[in-house]
Amino acid sequence: MRYLLGLTAVTACTLVLAGCATTDNYASACERDYAQNRERATAAGALLGAVVGAAVAGSEDREVGAAIGAAAGALLGRQLSAEEDPCGYGFGGYNRDGRYGRERIYWREDGRRW
Repeated sequence: MRYLLGLTAVTACTLVLAGCATTDNYASACERDYAQNRERATAAGALLGAVVGAAVAGSEDREVGAAIGAAAGALLGRQLSAEEDPCGYGFGGYNRDGRYGRERIYWREDGRRW
């Protein structure tokens, strides 16, 4: 039991320090929000996977089950939160007000507006 609590404390400290180390080098608020949502989905998947892995594993192998479940849950959470074009950049243009949204200004090949 002490080993599991120690493992949980180390994992929590690692997640907190990883959150402090991020920088904001994104092109838009949409990309930043998308990256944060994927990080949260990965963390939630790891947490749920660890709980399920510890519950499914036998009484002798709870720590191993939690570790395997956390890894599998993190991968699953990251893949389920992936989108092909979350900010709509593949569908053309920039917004009129500088934010991401539906209204677009389309540009010609020579750089002029339509």
